Amino acid sequence: MANTAARAGLAPTPAPAPALAALRAAEDAVAGRREACEFRLDLPPLDPLALWTLLPAEEAVYWKAPGPGPGPVAAAGAAWRVPFPADGGASGEGEPWRRLAGAVVRVGAAGREEDDRGVRLFGGAAFDPDAPSPDWGPFGRGDLVWPAWVLECEADRAVLRIAFGPDEDAPVRRARLAATARLVGRLCAAAGAGAGDGGPAPASALPPTPPVLPPVVARRDLDRRRWAEMVEAGRARARDGRLRKIVLARRCEIEFAAEPDPVAVLRRLAARGGGEFVFGFRRAGACFVGASPELLLERCGRRLRIEALAGTRRLAVPGGPDDGHAAALIAAAESLYGSGKDLEEHALVVRGIVDAVAPLAGDVAPPGWPAVRRIGDLAHLRAEIDVTLRPGVTTDEALAALHPTPAVGGLPRREALAAIREVEPVGRGWYAGPVGWISAAGDAEFAVAIRSALLRGRAAWLYAGAGIVAASEAEAEYAETEGKLGRLLDALAVEER
Repeated sequence: MANTAARAGLAPTPAPAPALAALRAAEDAVAGRREACEFRLDLPPLDPLALWTLLPAEEAVYWKAPGPGPGPVAAAGAAWRVPFPADGGASGEGEPWRRLAGAVVRVGAAGREEDDRGVRLFGGAAFDPDAPSPDWGPFGRGDLVWPAWVLECEADRAVLRIAFGPDEDAPVRRARLAATARLVGRLCAAAGAGAGDGGPAPASALPPTPPVLPPVVARRDLDRRRWAEMVEAGRARARDGRLRKIVLARRCEIEFAAEPDPVAVLRRLAARGGGEFVFGFRRAGACFVGASPELLLERCGRRLRIEALAGTRRLAVPGGPDDGHAAALIAAAESLYGSGKDLEEHALVVRGIVDAVAPLAGDVAPPGWPAVRRIGDLAHLRAEIDVTLRPGVTTDEALAALHPTPAVGGLPRREALAAIREVEPVGRGWYAGPVGWISAAGDAEFAVAIRSALLRGRAAWLYAGAGIVAASEAEAEYAETEGKLGRLLDALAVEER
């Protein structure tokens, strides 16, 4: 970490005097310790993605949940890392993370220890850790990271959290605090705070984000005949009883004239809003970005909230972006409610989720008739499932029980995963896997990483899937995947066919 600022090219912009004083106090409080520490610094309102721009050599995270809750979060670096809890064992919330979380010393702006449950790990996992996905090398099977810097942003304030892992010695901690002082100076300058004079931000405070993404030079899609063969393979398994449902995905490759800036893509995804989890994970020159409409799980105490999302229609919206939405949504709802195939697919997803979580639950509130939810220009059948977990059940166990849900895998789960490995031509990597965060208290928020793309160099790989049952038709399912690709094509400034 000692060379972080140099690698990022940070100019010597001074931090505001109060921040410098707080950092000096923090040095006395954390440098001589061996325990894991977290220092919290209050800052003026900031653009969280400035952290990505100012620390380009670090791995990074961006997370923006839908709704009126906490604001967006950006993070960079890694103070500590654990494998993703793929099997419900002790790798995430279990023994290693619990021991760390319980021992973290939280240090406030005056260098005093504080009681703060805001420590969070961010990360994700491959859809199928056992399936080869060579294009996803930097991401691997998945992990959870306690970032070195976390920037939490609200409308009127921001909080920068600086983490120090339990194995980091005093020179590493002092180097991170020194890098933080330079980082805070640049962040405040970019926000117009400068050294506290409230003046405009210097022109050099942040490297500019390109306002326009590079032009597309090629688009490569899965051949429709190959797609029809995949769908028929899924239908055959449904007809003979081997599977009740399978979700098959295809990949669309976009080649750009130059390397697209992931910050520009994330800005375009976050600006649209509309009830999606906007996320970004940067690893070793590659970046996984997306805007998922699907909550895998949200945990608060023993309460677990899960979404079942299956059945899709693209809205036929005439005129401008604000014309005809109500009529188009009504038409989409009538089509979904009138489709035996979509209602069957959604019912299978709900049943699969309820059955999966039942062994962990003291109580499961049965969902009612599915609602129709609009996300951008798509409409989905949606049901919410509320669960009260039994005492002692960990978030690891809930994740392992739920992922992959029948909305992205199939039923039965094991047989569907085996069929996906056999039928799909490329590995999914983190596409359709769980992404999100887990807190020191065991609370968590994870989305299903759909409506997503992997950016590597001048290439972007976009993924979209469709649920296949015996009544599926290849052309209709292909059209559904094309509609799902639209969100990312728009974010990448690619014209749809």
